Amino acid sequence: MTDPQSSPVTGIVLAGAAALGAYEVGVLSYLYESVLPEASGAEPSVFSGTSAGAINVTALAANVDQPLIATSLLAHAWQEIDLATTLRPSARDSIAMLLDVAGAPNIVRHVPYLHAASGGIVSDEAITRLVARISFDGLAEHVASGDVRGIALTATRIADGSATVFYASHRSVPPWISAPNAVPTPATLTAKHVMASAAIPLLFPAVTIGNDAYCDGGLRQMVPLSPAMHLGAERVLVINPLPSVRPRSAHAANVASPLYLAGKALNALFGDRLETDLANARRTTAILRAGTARFGPGFQDALDAQLVADGRSPLQPLDVLCIEPTLDFGELAAEHVKSKAFTRHEHSAVGLLLRQIAGGEPERMADLLAYVLFDGGFTAKLIEIGRADGRARHGELAAFFAAT
Repeated sequence: MTDPQSSPVTGIVLAGAAALGAYEVGVLSYLYESVLPEASGAEPSVFSGTSAGAINVTALAANVDQPLIATSLLAHAWQEIDLATTLRPSARDSIAMLLDVAGAPNIVRHVPYLHAASGGIVSDEAITRLVARISFDGLAEHVASGDVRGIALTATRIADGSATVFYASHRSVPPWISAPNAVPTPATLTAKHVMASAAIPLLFPAVTIGNDAYCDGGLRQMVPLSPAMHLGAERVLVINPLPSVRPRSAHAANVASPLYLAGKALNALFGDRLETDLANARRTTAILRAGTARFGPGFQDALDAQLVADGRSPLQPLDVLCIEPTLDFGELAAEHVKSKAFTRHEHSAVGLLLRQIAGGEPERMADLLAYVLFDGGFTAKLIEIGRADGRARHGELAAFFAAT
């Protein structure tokens, strides 16, 4: 375990966005292969994730002593995902009904109606296989030893819509005082907790833990900075797979399309709260540092003591570096399903359906495609883009993890 006095406690925070979670694996691969070996003592020990980010961060924490094994496992698993088995027959049924409502051509909407899905239009079989490769016993051992100071997975409790943070932490981590915007729940983490965080409404079925049903944590906490701070992180790398690009203009015909609206609904679900979260963290950091400069080194201790006496969590400064793509993954998805490589590889009815849509009016489908395109060829592209983005920010990453 790294001496906490030698370098700041470092965390990794991973957001989620269904299939776009593969992008995070590329950034992580570059980080652990090319940046951290040069930054002695900077090994991350706090991990926080939501949705697809919960899958990636758990695999990383479970192999914290061998991170290259974790990133390799994740890369292979994401690239093994097969579209035909992930978009199950009931998914075709649901999409066909949407197309029928949208007035799509006969060749597209006359997809055979099969039995209905239960709780989601995407099969969680591939994700279940991915999560099954994670050693939860290994994760528990790393938490007990302190190599993992803490790990948090955010889910949404369906009954009341509250953000529930399932977490495991080393005994040295102070008790987590409940906050109004989240319910911290200590747990021996299992595959169920990961699947609950990743259960995007409408796409994946909800997951029951105890007596409650849970779904995607991105509903309430897209970028889980707060859990990382509660677990003691003093600096965090945030990887957010949602590109910061200018929104495409909406034509009237698109707005009337259920497919277009479904994609935009997922955009709204995953939200754009990152800038607000980062601004709040930076403002708190500035206040604490200004107070220490003005009133001396005892300022923060006195402030925290009063906050705890009032039943509130103490504050702490937090340095944040955020990596996110600049590409429009919706457009990339549309191009992918129209490619010759996809046509040669994907012969299923789902593949035909997606090609017909992307070949007609891709702007209607692009956003939805990016989220549900659980295709190994597409996720491989996302991983490579993540690596390239990490390489492009090498200097920033090196400086960030070298800071003390």
